[in-house]
This record gives sequence, C-alpha cells and structure tokens, in this order.
Amino acid sequence: MGLKAYLDDIVEAVVTTAKGMRITARYGVDPKEETTMQYPEERWEIPEGYRGFLHNDVKKCTACTMCVKVCPIDCISLESVRGADKRMVLASYDINIGRCMYCGLCVEVCPPKSLKHTSGYEMASVARGELILHFIEEDAAEIKARVARQVAEAAAKAAEAAKVEAQAAAKAAEIPSSGTKPAEEKKPE
Repeated sequence: MGLKAYLDDIVEAVVTTAKGMRITARYGVDPKEETTMQYPEERWEIPEGYRGFLHNDVKKCTACTMCVKVCPIDCISLESVRGADKRMVLASYDINIGRCMYCGLCVEVCPPKSLKHTSGYEMASVARGELILHFIEEDAAEIKARVARQVAEAAAKAAEAAKVEAQAAAKAAEIPSSGTKPAEEKKPE
C-alpha cells in the first residue's frame, strides 16, 4: 500500500466521520426532535397487526386442537374431554411463550377465533416455568372427574327415559291397534 492510498484512506475516514457527526448534531441540537423515550413511564404505541403474547378466550374455545396441530414448535398443549352434551370441554390449555416464535399460524387456523395475539411484549422472568401461561386455573383431573360425573348422570337419565318409553310402548302394544272395539258378549235371550 502506497503513501497515496494511505492518505486517501485517512481523508475518507475524516469525511465519513464528519457526515455521521453532522447527522448526530442535527438530532442532538434540535429541541423538537426527541429521540429518547423515558421507558417505564412512556411506551411506544404498538402498531396494528403486532403479534405479541397469545391469549385464548377459553369461553369461546371449542377444543378442536387445530392450534396444537399447526404449531411448528409444539408450544401449545391442551387436554379436553367429551361432555354430556357431546361437546368437547377443555380440561387444560397452556402456552409456553418461552418457546413461541409468534408466527401467528395458530391464530389463523382457530375456527371460533378464540386465540388472539395481544399487544403485550414484556415478560421478564427468572425461571422458565413462569413463561408457561395457564388459561384454565382449575386442575385438569378435577375437571375430568366433574365431566365424567355429568356424563354418568346424563346416561342414567337417558336410560331411565328409555325404560319409561319402553314401558309406554309395551302398554300401547297391549291395546288393539285396529281401531275397533272388542266384540261384546251377547246376552242369552
């Protein structure tokens, strides 16, 4: 490398530094331009379409498991049981936001639209277990036991109703169904 190339490099370094300092000085001196945000008190406005933490409205959720099937990293887990009315009842619904990559696939495939992205983005924690969001507070075993009791009660009611219906059908079979009255006995004259 010659002396001319060395001096050209020095000139280029001074020129580019001057350009950078000019931009910095323009923002640093202009009182209208405020670039520092006082973070805990002030926050950026979240743009529409931002994909923050996931939230599931368990009252609307049908336990179809579409979100679990489409999740590429298996951060969503749910347990469900079939209730007395033949609909699925959620026993547990958990999302591990420590693993979630916020791709939005689960939100797109959710039929009842119960799963949504929130605007939340702050969840610092010391333990990984704190990053698992539990949407159903009741224990899954308790829910399963309660639903099993409801199913058993419904089955008992259905069996009782079928028994009453069978008795009514048997009673109806005893009466002639031809619509004619039985022949009257003739009196001797």
